[in-house]
Amino acid sequence: MSETISLIVALKGCENIEAEGKIIRIGNGANTNTVRSLAAEKLGLAIPLNDIILETSTGVELTEIEMVRLQQVVYIHFHQQIKEVPGPVRLPMVGNLYEMMPDLTAGWAKQFATYGNIASVNVLGTEMVATNDPAIAEIFVKESEYFTKKITNTLKEIKDFAGNGLFTSDSDADEWKLAHKILMPAFSPRAIKAYQPEMGIIAQETMKVLSEYTPEDKVEILDWCTNLTFETIGRIGFGYSFDLMDRNKPSHPFINAMGFALSNSVVRFSRPAFMKQLPMEFNRSWERGNNLMRSIVDQVIVERKNSEFAKDSEKDLLGFMLNARDEQNLGLSDENIRDQVITFLIAGHDTTANTLAWVLYELSRNPDIQAKVLQEVANAGISSDELPTVEQIASLKYLSRVLKEALRCHSPLRLLSKYCKKDCIVPGGYRVKAGTASVVSIYNMHMNPDVYENPTKFDPERWTPEEEQKRSLYAWLPFSTGPRACIGMAFALQEAKTVLSMFLHRFEFKYDGPDVVYDPYQPTTKPLNMFMNIHPRTNFPEPSENIIYQKSEEPEEKISMPVLDRKVSTVGAIDLPKVTFLFGTQTGSAQDYASQMSSQAKRFGFKDVSLLPMDEWEVVKTGKYQKPADTKESQHELVVICTATYNGLPPDSAEDFNKFLETSIQNDNEDLLNGINYAVFGLGNKNWRTYQAFPYKVDTSLDTLGAHRFFSPGVGDADADMDGDFNQWCAYFWTHVLGKYGVAASASKSVIPTATLSAEDTDLSTAKVKFISPSESEKWKSAMDNKNGEYNSTLLVNRELQKEGSDRSTRHIEIDISQLESASSVEGHLYEAGDHIEIMPENNPEEAERIALGFGLVLDSVFEVDAESIDDLSPRSMAASIKGPCTVRNALIYYADLMSPPSRRMLSFFASQLHATAPETAKKFDSLTMPDERNQDQYPEFIKKHRTLLDLQLAFPQVSRIDLGQFLAAVGVMQPRRYSIASSPLTFPKHAHISVGVVDDIVGDKHYPGLASSYLMRLRNSARLRAHLKSSKSTFSMPADITKPLIMVAAGTGVAPFRGFLQERAFQKKNGQEVGPCILFFGCRNPEKDYIYSDELEEYTKSGVLVTKHIAFSRKNPPTSQKYVQHALLAHAGEVWSLLFNNNGTNGAVYICGSGAMSRDVCSTFQVMSKSFGVAQNDEEADNFLQKLMEEKCFFQDVWG
Repeated sequence: MSETISLIVALKGCENIEAEGKIIRIGNGANTNTVRSLAAEKLGLAIPLNDIILETSTGVELTEIEMVRLQQVVYIHFHQQIKEVPGPVRLPMVGNLYEMMPDLTAGWAKQFATYGNIASVNVLGTEMVATNDPAIAEIFVKESEYFTKKITNTLKEIKDFAGNGLFTSDSDADEWKLAHKILMPAFSPRAIKAYQPEMGIIAQETMKVLSEYTPEDKVEILDWCTNLTFETIGRIGFGYSFDLMDRNKPSHPFINAMGFALSNSVVRFSRPAFMKQLPMEFNRSWERGNNLMRSIVDQVIVERKNSEFAKDSEKDLLGFMLNARDEQNLGLSDENIRDQVITFLIAGHDTTANTLAWVLYELSRNPDIQAKVLQEVANAGISSDELPTVEQIASLKYLSRVLKEALRCHSPLRLLSKYCKKDCIVPGGYRVKAGTASVVSIYNMHMNPDVYENPTKFDPERWTPEEEQKRSLYAWLPFSTGPRACIGMAFALQEAKTVLSMFLHRFEFKYDGPDVVYDPYQPTTKPLNMFMNIHPRTNFPEPSENIIYQKSEEPEEKISMPVLDRKVSTVGAIDLPKVTFLFGTQTGSAQDYASQMSSQAKRFGFKDVSLLPMDEWEVVKTGKYQKPADTKESQHELVVICTATYNGLPPDSAEDFNKFLETSIQNDNEDLLNGINYAVFGLGNKNWRTYQAFPYKVDTSLDTLGAHRFFSPGVGDADADMDGDFNQWCAYFWTHVLGKYGVAASASKSVIPTATLSAEDTDLSTAKVKFISPSESEKWKSAMDNKNGEYNSTLLVNRELQKEGSDRSTRHIEIDISQLESASSVEGHLYEAGDHIEIMPENNPEEAERIALGFGLVLDSVFEVDAESIDDLSPRSMAASIKGPCTVRNALIYYADLMSPPSRRMLSFFASQLHATAPETAKKFDSLTMPDERNQDQYPEFIKKHRTLLDLQLAFPQVSRIDLGQFLAAVGVMQPRRYSIASSPLTFPKHAHISVGVVDDIVGDKHYPGLASSYLMRLRNSARLRAHLKSSKSTFSMPADITKPLIMVAAGTGVAPFRGFLQERAFQKKNGQEVGPCILFFGCRNPEKDYIYSDELEEYTKSGVLVTKHIAFSRKNPPTSQKYVQHALLAHAGEVWSLLFNNNGTNGAVYICGSGAMSRDVCSTFQVMSKSFGVAQNDEEADNFLQKLMEEKCFFQDVWG
């Protein structure tokens, strides 16, 4: 029986227990660390739990939880005594201004030398605490109940002209939250790759200017680095050129204004507030410059909004900001966009320019390091004459080390300012008071000899993976960290590597003056008086095979993750909440994703974890949610939903969930789900217009019903790389979760689902298999019959539809479905026109035999999977799908998905099993499960070469070392294939017809047949099939009113459902019923080859069932003007419009069936019609017109990838 007791915790030495003591409650499962964690939370102790000592009032240490339970008051003691942060004596009014200014960094260095790794000062009434210790820095920079970002110190001055930009907004400001959420995708790896060519072009323009200098000229290189980076962010980000690549032109007014503002922000900070209000020329110049910057950016925004590119979100960063919306359809205001533009111009040019200049300076002073960089550039094939590729830049790993070391020695920002929200104790026992500006002195931390040995030495070898792992993650913070980290870090590093590699190929930069120092009056770390000589490069090396960057022999972390160890504070650590993973699935993918996340949650230490279909959630069953009494927000249940959508409707396992949402919203139950945190990952295919419709509905409905959106929804596109989308979303989701609850992640407990399992979890990735002796005859007989379902239908007809001379194949297949379960709500009907039939395919037995031989499997052996061993396996795995005894042959023919590309998850399983026996292969597979350390994703290219499991086996024979249990866990199970029914139940009540395009891809000289289509092509009459009928759920049904005109648009086998429509209308007409007119727009290649069902369509035309048919031939010779169906639609728009909006009041219905690309083009054509016929005035109204047709059941689509 659960028993909770209450204790009072108080700091040792406190004088008033009643006022200073705090009550905590502990249950039966508590231990001493539970007490330490709760005491830390209540008493504000931001220190490692191991440093907390529990004592009695007499000073006896409490080491056992039973002793703790006997106390009324537990006193908290530390290895270090609690003390105030030390610092110098304050002077009246100015405080420590004279000791700290004009160079705050040098001022802090003095304080650390005097008082240790943490010190406090006061400057003009602003109380500040700073540190150069990574352990304390970690506490400061993490967003928590104790510390956040508020604009203080110098940033207050920058905010005067940067407004509410990302860099100058508080973390709790709505503007920052919205902008940060919206802008993240603009700096994704994919987006940054697109910027590469322009970066190279601007570098070439700069080199052209630099070549005008003679070797004797002293050039202030920072000026040209600044021009280059300003021009880069201006052109790439906002399509605006500052025209800076001309020595003879004066600086752009914007540059002058920003330079004045940045250089004087430190000066303004050191002045009393009243001085900033006086009518002085300095203040007037400040205002004039700031107004000029705002007016120029405002003008750029206005011009873009009035241009043809106003709605082009992909043109550049400005286009993205003008058009991007969050899940609640909120976008950035023009004023905030202006602030973000100014912010990006500051951050995007200033810090990168400084870094470029410092790298050139350090390379000049360290010729041995420069030689290694030059050799690496040569090996990468980069020159100044050609634009480098993304892949070439990504290969410059030693240059990456050089950049990291330059950012350590000359960090662009010398300090990070945070704000203490609540009194707390930080490592070392120091008390930091609420309201204090809390500063990480980055420069002093980077130069701390306790952190970096010989810190003044420029040494890129500090950045080998082995050396980096020895240091705290918070020992290097040039870009900050966490949610407030620099959003443009990847952009800046790519730009720096591009510029440096091209510059160094063309020029040799020489510096022979005294040591360069930074300018203390600048807010960023600018070199002061760095004049260099620029010589043409004459010693550029030839490429060699020498490896400049030696990779570590140890496995490398592939993604940044929060890793906590004993020395790291667990401030805010709490009992983990209940987590429920729900899935809505059609094919098992959503269930698989939810299952993966459930397994991850258990590995992270969540105890109360549930996994179930959406319809089985207790809240859906009961219609109510009972919020537990007295639970804090941190203890609210977390519900994670992975769901697909079916033509915009819920999948089969989420129909009741959908009804629950709709009913609850109709009943205005706005607080029904208050107390639930939730996150949604949606699965879909972008080819469908209804992409993410149901996941979006779930996300917004839960919010409407009072649940709290814990994390932004994720989307997976099956037409691209859905597993990759899921991995990326999970990485961000789990990083957020673990940071929220103070849980450690590591290589063995990765935030990425497909990361290789740890050694301790290897057994979990294997199915336990028992081989069965032939003496067990009943089980052997059962195994022979185990073929992944019952044969329940018969193939009657299988004939070719393509004409003689065609190099492709399309099969017309007729199936006896009399034994199948009905999918129709109409009595006596097995199906309706527009419905589908799902057919389970089979592998070619020869292919199965080749796989078996490669893996050393005995085809006729019989096995059984231990049901208890599959709990942690993917529901899409063979092991989870095979029930009862089965032969290896049947498993490979009827279950194994042998024709799909090896999934990331499959490669991850193989890697986990091969680490011991084939480490090189395991390492290769590891690198494919997620993007590498450069954020390069190798998986898409890999599966182009290894399209099937057999390809993988031939290329990597080491995979054959895994046993049957591992094979069954790693390989996915095949899914049924869905086909539109090409017949009507009125004409063929017991038969279903389908049209199957036979897939046969040829890569090189190798054929890759489609699994289902090649299987169906092989079948002969009377062959038995495993099939199921699937209702279209009114998403593609014929109208109930048979007089309604039908406008049918199809390409290729997309004509199949319309064959059923025409059969139905012909049957009705033959039986004396009045039917509406039908027209067909059909696209194929050539009338002599692939005009399928041409004879039938001609008969329907003659009988009047089909009023007109318009056939578009894409490869007819000579070519026709109506090449594709969208061309034919436009050519006959009047006819289409007159049927769609009939004068007799019976409006028509449009049906589209075919590929996603064709469907999109057809939808665009109808939008063009709406504008041409005066229904819509612009694109938005045209889109709304199409949406209205869909809502009125007058516009239907059935599309595929």
